Amino acid sequence: MTDEQKTTDGGRVEGEGLPNAELRVGDPVPPSIRGQDARETQAAAFFDHLRKAQPPTGVGLRLVRRAFERMLAFAEVAPGSSILEIGPGRGEFADLCLGRKMEYHAIEPNAGLAEALRHKGAQVLCARVPPLPALDRQFDLVVMVNVMEHMNGLEQALATACQVRQVLNPGGKFLIHSPDYLSWRGQFFNCDFSHNYVTTRRRLDQLLVNAGYEDIRSGYMSGPFRGAAAVILSSIASRMPFGAWEALRPSCPVCSRLYKLQLTFSRRILILGHNR
Repeated sequence: MTDEQKTTDGGRVEGEGLPNAELRVGDPVPPSIRGQDARETQAAAFFDHLRKAQPPTGVGLRLVRRAFERMLAFAEVAPGSSILEIGPGRGEFADLCLGRKMEYHAIEPNAGLAEALRHKGAQVLCARVPPLPALDRQFDLVVMVNVMEHMNGLEQALATACQVRQVLNPGGKFLIHSPDYLSWRGQFFNCDFSHNYVTTRRRLDQLLVNAGYEDIRSGYMSGPFRGAAAVILSSIASRMPFGAWEALRPSCPVCSRLYKLQLTFSRRILILGHNR
Protein backbone atom coordinates (compact mmCIF):
# COMPACT_ATOMS: atom_id res chain seq x y z
CA MET A 1 0.00 0.00 0.00
CA THR A 2 1.36 3.42 -0.95
CA ASP A 3 1.49 6.45 1.33
CA GLU A 4 -1.52 7.82 -0.57
CA GLN A 5 -3.54 4.72 0.39
CA LYS A 6 -2.98 4.57 4.16
CA THR A 7 -6.04 3.45 6.08
CA THR A 8 -7.46 5.57 8.84
CA ASP A 9 -8.56 4.27 12.22
CA GLY A 10 -12.08 3.92 10.90
CA GLY A 11 -10.94 1.61 8.11
CA ARG A 12 -11.55 4.09 5.32
CA VAL A 13 -8.88 4.43 2.66
CA GLU A 14 -7.36 7.89 2.43
CA GLY A 15 -6.79 9.45 -0.99
CA GLU A 16 -9.70 11.35 -2.42
CA GLY A 17 -11.09 9.92 -5.66
CA LEU A 18 -9.13 6.64 -5.50
CA PRO A 19 -10.99 3.75 -7.18
CA ASN A 20 -11.15 1.55 -4.07
CA ALA A 21 -11.97 4.29 -1.55
CA GLU A 22 -15.05 3.72 0.58
CA LEU A 23 -17.14 6.60 1.84
CA ARG A 24 -19.00 6.63 5.14
CA VAL A 25 -22.31 8.41 5.65
CA GLY A 26 -21.56 12.03 6.39
CA ASP A 27 -18.19 12.05 4.62
CA PRO A 28 -17.66 14.79 2.03
CA VAL A 29 -18.04 13.47 -1.52
CA PRO A 30 -14.83 13.79 -3.55
CA PRO A 31 -15.02 16.17 -6.52
CA SER A 32 -14.29 13.38 -8.99
CA ILE A 33 -17.26 11.36 -7.75
CA ARG A 34 -19.50 14.44 -7.60
CA GLY A 35 -18.66 15.15 -11.25
CA GLN A 36 -19.40 11.58 -12.29
CA ASP A 37 -22.73 11.56 -10.44
CA ALA A 38 -23.67 14.88 -12.00
CA ARG A 39 -22.95 13.57 -15.49
CA GLU A 40 -24.95 10.39 -14.86
CA THR A 41 -27.86 12.36 -13.40
CA GLN A 42 -27.84 14.77 -16.33
CA ALA A 43 -27.81 11.90 -18.83
CA ALA A 44 -30.65 10.05 -17.06
CA ALA A 45 -32.78 13.19 -16.81
CA PHE A 46 -32.19 14.47 -20.35
CA PHE A 47 -35.52 15.41 -21.95
CA ASP A 48 -37.38 15.05 -18.66
CA HIS A 49 -39.59 17.97 -19.70
CA LEU A 50 -41.16 15.59 -22.25
CA ARG A 51 -41.50 12.69 -19.83
CA LYS A 52 -43.15 14.93 -17.23
CA ALA A 53 -45.29 16.88 -19.68
CA GLN A 54 -49.07 16.62 -19.74
CA PRO A 55 -49.98 13.48 -21.72
CA PRO A 56 -51.88 14.01 -24.97
CA THR A 57 -55.65 13.72 -25.03
CA GLY A 58 -57.45 10.85 -26.73
CA VAL A 59 -57.98 13.00 -29.81
CA GLY A 60 -54.32 14.00 -29.75
CA LEU A 61 -53.22 10.38 -29.60
CA ARG A 62 -55.39 9.50 -32.60
CA LEU A 63 -53.89 12.40 -34.58
CA VAL A 64 -50.36 11.32 -33.66
CA ARG A 65 -51.02 7.68 -34.54
CA ARG A 66 -52.51 8.66 -37.91
CA ALA A 67 -49.49 10.87 -38.59
CA PHE A 68 -47.13 7.97 -37.87
CA GLU A 69 -49.16 5.72 -40.16
CA ARG A 70 -48.68 8.27 -42.96
CA MET A 71 -44.94 8.43 -42.26
CA LEU A 72 -44.58 4.65 -42.36
CA ALA A 73 -46.54 4.52 -45.62
CA PHE A 74 -44.26 7.25 -47.04
CA ALA A 75 -41.19 5.12 -46.18
CA GLU A 76 -42.64 2.11 -48.05
CA VAL A 77 -41.12 -0.58 -45.84
CA ALA A 78 -42.05 -4.23 -46.21
CA PRO A 79 -43.79 -6.17 -43.42
CA GLY A 80 -41.30 -7.58 -40.93
CA SER A 81 -38.65 -4.96 -41.76
CA SER A 82 -36.04 -4.01 -39.17
CA ILE A 83 -36.52 -0.47 -37.87
CA LEU A 84 -34.34 1.71 -35.65
CA GLU A 85 -35.91 4.81 -34.15
CA ILE A 86 -33.65 7.47 -32.66
CA GLY A 87 -35.43 9.45 -29.95
CA PRO A 88 -38.77 7.60 -29.67
CA GLY A 89 -40.05 9.71 -26.76
CA ARG A 90 -43.30 8.28 -25.38
CA GLY A 91 -43.26 5.53 -27.99
CA GLU A 92 -46.22 6.20 -30.27
CA PHE A 93 -44.25 5.11 -33.35
CA ALA A 94 -42.98 2.10 -31.39
CA ASP A 95 -46.59 1.07 -30.67
CA LEU A 96 -47.38 1.21 -34.38
CA CYS A 97 -44.33 -0.82 -35.40
CA LEU A 98 -44.73 -3.44 -32.67
CA GLY A 99 -48.42 -3.76 -33.53
CA ARG A 100 -47.46 -4.49 -37.14
CA LYS A 101 -44.87 -7.07 -36.07
CA MET A 102 -41.93 -5.01 -37.28
CA GLU A 103 -38.49 -5.75 -35.82
CA TYR A 104 -38.35 -2.56 -33.78
CA HIS A 105 -35.30 -1.15 -31.98
CA ALA A 106 -34.80 2.27 -30.39
CA ILE A 107 -32.18 4.58 -28.93
CA GLU A 108 -33.65 6.85 -26.25
CA PRO A 109 -31.62 9.29 -24.09
CA ASN A 110 -34.11 9.56 -21.22
CA ALA A 111 -33.84 6.66 -18.78
CA GLY A 112 -37.48 6.82 -17.71
CA LEU A 113 -38.82 6.86 -21.26
CA ALA A 114 -36.43 4.06 -22.26
CA GLU A 115 -37.67 1.86 -19.42
CA ALA A 116 -41.30 2.52 -20.34
CA LEU A 117 -40.56 1.40 -23.91
CA ARG A 118 -38.93 -1.80 -22.67
CA HIS A 119 -42.14 -2.61 -20.78
CA LYS A 120 -43.94 -2.41 -24.13
CA GLY A 121 -41.63 -5.07 -25.55
CA ALA A 122 -39.26 -2.80 -27.48
CA GLN A 123 -35.51 -3.37 -27.62
CA VAL A 124 -34.11 -0.08 -26.33
CA LEU A 125 -30.60 1.24 -25.84
CA CYS A 126 -30.43 4.20 -23.44
CA ALA A 127 -27.95 6.62 -25.02
CA ARG A 128 -27.76 10.17 -26.26
CA VAL A 129 -27.17 10.79 -29.98
CA PRO A 130 -24.78 12.00 -31.29
CA PRO A 131 -22.67 10.02 -31.44
CA LEU A 132 -24.54 6.97 -32.62
CA PRO A 133 -23.54 4.15 -30.24
CA ALA A 134 -21.83 1.04 -31.59
CA LEU A 135 -24.47 -1.33 -32.96
CA ASP A 136 -23.97 -4.97 -33.90
CA ARG A 137 -26.46 -5.00 -36.78
CA GLN A 138 -27.94 -3.02 -39.67
CA PHE A 139 -31.49 -1.89 -40.38
CA ASP A 140 -33.93 -1.46 -43.26
CA LEU A 141 -35.17 1.87 -41.94
CA VAL A 142 -33.84 4.44 -39.47
CA VAL A 143 -36.33 7.03 -38.26
CA MET A 144 -35.82 10.41 -36.56
CA VAL A 145 -39.15 12.07 -35.75
CA ASN A 146 -38.74 15.59 -34.37
CA VAL A 147 -35.10 14.86 -33.46
CA MET A 148 -32.80 16.34 -36.11
CA GLU A 149 -33.62 19.88 -34.96
CA HIS A 150 -32.07 19.00 -31.59
CA MET A 151 -28.62 18.58 -33.10
CA ASN A 152 -26.13 21.17 -31.90
CA GLY A 153 -25.42 22.69 -35.30
CA LEU A 154 -24.27 21.58 -38.76
CA GLU A 155 -21.40 19.34 -37.67
CA GLN A 156 -23.56 17.20 -35.38
CA ALA A 157 -26.37 16.99 -37.93
CA LEU A 158 -24.02 15.89 -40.73
CA ALA A 159 -22.14 13.45 -38.49
CA THR A 160 -25.42 11.87 -37.37
CA ALA A 161 -26.68 11.50 -40.95
CA CYS A 162 -23.37 9.87 -41.96
CA GLN A 163 -23.39 7.52 -38.95
CA VAL A 164 -26.98 6.50 -39.69
CA ARG A 165 -26.01 5.52 -43.25
CA GLN A 166 -23.39 3.17 -41.82
CA VAL A 167 -26.04 1.16 -39.94
CA LEU A 168 -28.42 0.90 -42.92
CA ASN A 169 -28.66 -2.21 -45.04
CA PRO A 170 -27.90 -1.74 -48.74
CA GLY A 171 -31.04 -0.08 -50.08
CA GLY A 172 -32.00 0.95 -46.55
CA LYS A 173 -33.76 4.24 -45.88
CA PHE A 174 -33.37 7.20 -43.54
CA LEU A 175 -36.62 9.02 -42.66
CA ILE A 176 -36.57 12.47 -41.05
CA HIS A 177 -39.59 14.38 -39.78
CA SER A 178 -38.85 17.89 -38.45
CA PRO A 179 -40.45 21.33 -38.01
CA ASP A 180 -40.19 23.66 -41.00
CA TYR A 181 -38.54 26.81 -39.69
CA LEU A 182 -39.97 28.84 -42.59
CA SER A 183 -43.43 28.17 -41.13
CA TRP A 184 -42.65 27.98 -37.40
CA ARG A 185 -40.37 31.05 -37.14
CA GLY A 186 -40.09 32.09 -33.48
CA GLN A 187 -42.09 29.07 -32.26
CA PHE A 188 -39.26 26.84 -33.53
CA PHE A 189 -37.07 27.96 -30.63
CA ASN A 190 -39.77 28.91 -28.14
CA CYS A 191 -41.49 25.52 -27.96
CA ASP A 192 -38.41 23.53 -26.92
CA PHE A 193 -35.22 24.65 -25.17
CA SER A 194 -33.12 22.07 -27.05
CA HIS A 195 -33.99 23.13 -30.61
CA ASN A 196 -30.69 24.21 -32.19
CA TYR A 197 -30.30 23.04 -35.79
CA VAL A 198 -32.60 24.98 -38.12
CA THR A 199 -34.53 22.58 -40.36
CA THR A 200 -36.17 23.43 -43.68
CA ARG A 201 -36.93 21.23 -46.67
CA ARG A 202 -34.00 22.64 -48.66
CA ARG A 203 -31.52 22.36 -45.78
CA LEU A 204 -32.46 18.76 -44.99
CA ASP A 205 -32.25 17.81 -48.67
CA GLN A 206 -28.73 19.26 -48.87
CA LEU A 207 -27.81 17.54 -45.60
CA LEU A 208 -28.76 14.12 -46.98
CA VAL A 209 -26.98 14.75 -50.29
CA ASN A 210 -23.78 15.65 -48.47
CA ALA A 211 -24.10 12.58 -46.23
CA GLY A 212 -24.15 10.35 -49.31
CA TYR A 213 -27.85 9.52 -49.67
CA GLU A 214 -29.54 9.09 -53.03
CA ASP A 215 -33.09 9.06 -54.45
CA ILE A 216 -34.17 11.69 -51.95
CA ARG A 217 -37.86 12.61 -51.85
CA SER A 218 -39.74 14.90 -49.52
CA GLY A 219 -43.03 16.55 -48.70
CA TYR A 220 -44.88 18.51 -46.03
CA MET A 221 -47.11 17.41 -43.17
CA SER A 222 -49.57 19.19 -40.89
CA GLY A 223 -50.65 16.82 -38.15
CA PRO A 224 -51.69 13.67 -40.03
CA PHE A 225 -52.29 15.53 -43.31
CA ARG A 226 -49.97 15.66 -46.32
CA GLY A 227 -49.84 17.52 -49.61
CA ALA A 228 -52.02 20.56 -50.34
CA ALA A 229 -54.13 20.00 -47.20
CA ALA A 230 -50.97 20.19 -45.07
CA VAL A 231 -49.91 23.48 -46.65
CA ILE A 232 -53.35 25.07 -46.10
CA LEU A 233 -53.77 23.84 -42.51
CA SER A 234 -50.24 24.80 -41.51
CA SER A 235 -50.76 28.29 -42.94
CA ILE A 236 -53.76 28.68 -40.65
CA ALA A 237 -51.86 27.22 -37.67
CA SER A 238 -48.96 29.63 -38.13
CA ARG A 239 -51.36 32.57 -37.69
CA MET A 240 -52.96 31.30 -34.49
CA PRO A 241 -52.30 33.45 -31.37
CA PHE A 242 -52.03 30.56 -28.95
CA GLY A 243 -48.25 30.83 -28.57
CA ALA A 244 -48.64 34.41 -27.36
CA TRP A 245 -51.48 33.40 -25.03
CA GLU A 246 -49.38 30.62 -23.50
CA ALA A 247 -46.47 33.03 -23.03
CA LEU A 248 -48.73 35.48 -21.17
CA ARG A 249 -50.38 32.77 -19.05
CA PRO A 250 -47.90 29.87 -18.78
CA SER A 251 -49.81 28.24 -15.91
CA CYS A 252 -53.11 28.17 -17.79
CA PRO A 253 -53.84 24.56 -18.89
CA VAL A 254 -56.26 25.69 -21.61
CA CYS A 255 -53.65 28.00 -23.14
CA SER A 256 -51.12 25.18 -23.01
CA ARG A 257 -53.50 22.77 -24.77
CA LEU A 258 -54.30 25.31 -27.47
CA TYR A 259 -50.60 26.01 -28.01
CA LYS A 260 -49.93 22.28 -28.43
CA LEU A 261 -52.79 22.15 -30.94
CA GLN A 262 -51.18 24.97 -32.89
CA LEU A 263 -47.83 23.15 -32.90
CA THR A 264 -49.49 19.89 -33.95
CA PHE A 265 -50.77 21.47 -37.15
CA SER A 266 -47.72 23.65 -37.83
CA ARG A 267 -45.86 22.61 -40.95
CA ARG A 268 -43.28 19.82 -40.79
CA ILE A 269 -40.91 18.37 -43.36
CA LEU A 270 -41.01 14.66 -44.22
CA ILE A 271 -37.89 13.59 -46.11
CA LEU A 272 -36.49 10.19 -47.08
CA GLY A 273 -33.03 9.25 -48.35
CA HIS A 274 -31.77 5.87 -49.64
CA ASN A 275 -28.48 4.13 -48.92
CA ARG A 276 -27.47 2.91 -52.40
